[in-house]
Amino acid sequence: MRKALIFIAVLICICAGALGAMTSKYLSTADYTDRHFPAGYIINGVRVYDMDYDDAIDTITEAWNAGDILVTGTMDEPLGTIRNVKCTYNIGDQVRNVKKNHKVLSAMNHYLNVPVSVRIPMKVDKVGRKFKKSVLESNYLQRGTVTETTDAYVDLNDPDFRIVEEVYGSKPDTEKFFQDILTCIELGETVFQYDESNYTAIPEVKSDDPQLLAYQTFCRTYLNQKIVYDLGEDSMTITRQDLEALMQDNLSGEADPEAVAKFVAGIADKYDNVGRKRSFTSLTGKTFDIDNGTYGWSVDQEGEAAQLIEDINSHKDVSRQPVWATTGYGEYSLNIGNTYIDIDVTKQKLIFFKDGRKAFSSDVVTGCRNYGTTTPTGLYSVLNKARDINLKGRNIDGSKYSSFVHYWMAFLGGSYGMHDASWRTEFGGDIWITNGSHGCVNMPPSTIPKLYEMVDYGTPVIVHY
Repeated sequence: MRKALIFIAVLICICAGALGAMTSKYLSTADYTDRHFPAGYIINGVRVYDMDYDDAIDTITEAWNAGDILVTGTMDEPLGTIRNVKCTYNIGDQVRNVKKNHKVLSAMNHYLNVPVSVRIPMKVDKVGRKFKKSVLESNYLQRGTVTETTDAYVDLNDPDFRIVEEVYGSKPDTEKFFQDILTCIELGETVFQYDESNYTAIPEVKSDDPQLLAYQTFCRTYLNQKIVYDLGEDSMTITRQDLEALMQDNLSGEADPEAVAKFVAGIADKYDNVGRKRSFTSLTGKTFDIDNGTYGWSVDQEGEAAQLIEDINSHKDVSRQPVWATTGYGEYSLNIGNTYIDIDVTKQKLIFFKDGRKAFSSDVVTGCRNYGTTTPTGLYSVLNKARDINLKGRNIDGSKYSSFVHYWMAFLGGSYGMHDASWRTEFGGDIWITNGSHGCVNMPPSTIPKLYEMVDYGTPVIVHY
């Protein structure tokens, strides 16, 4: 017995040595380094005789896709068949390394004509769009009327913040189903059992969930607060949804400074109107575009954010205007209201409208067109009023000038305004083209006193053609 065991061991060693020598010799042959499979190679049951690696990959892919998958129910009743599989597989490196990974078998094939049959995983790489669509539209996934599964939630529009119960829907999770079909394809299985219960989503949040109940308490405690922005005719109330978003997510009811800053930026974007481009129809009946100027309302974003944080943390109802950086005339409006000074450069006419009616009208001379000192168009406001002052500046040739005026109403910085021009004997017409002002609006000494008395600080001034 002992001699027999020794003989077998010696025989095994001899065979192993012979295989090792044969394999070592095989590694230096052209057959090993050549990018093709000789006769006798089978990969995943597919003959790849005399094929180069790329052809082998295509042949294996085509054969794998050619198989049908029978879909059955839980009682093995047939539901349908999946055909015309259109997938590509991540098998390139594995096919190219078959000889390397199976050196001994490959050597035996080379010297002894022994068949080489190997299996490699068929990992799906890409899926055809039409193929996926056809699978997801299968009749057994589209049975009758289906309902969505929904979680229980607190109804923020309900006065008492009631909890809406969860819904156990009947709509299958088709994406999960398709992924399971892909697994079936990768494994090369020909039958797939479809259990509808495995693909029906279950609500993650139920009506008795402690976290949901805690959230309901938070809503009842903090989200009934009313914060109203007084914006004239366009008042705005912060909704419950927005109020929640402005609070920290720890149910403390405290404001979240970052969320508040973003919210205030949105308010400014919506309600700021300084220099905003707009189409304007004057009470004169003339329509024109305005996209320049200094008049209007703009939110002080830093100041408003600080005030809103204070309001939220107080948990008290608040009704107020935003914290403004600049304000217009009267109450807030995206427009300019019906009290303003209209300066028509084309007609060389100034009209003052008071509460929607024409209260004053006069011919004027605006900035000189030919010298390039035209009066800037845009929407402005009366910044200051002064009596008996000297207006100083420079002429086109660089020389200085000083003009005494009895009435001065600035609307853009200290350089542009309306004033009397005693040195002129005529106003209106085409004077402004060749003999206009340095940019101000010249008015007759006989008419300007009336306008001066009628106009308040902040009155809008619109200059247009």
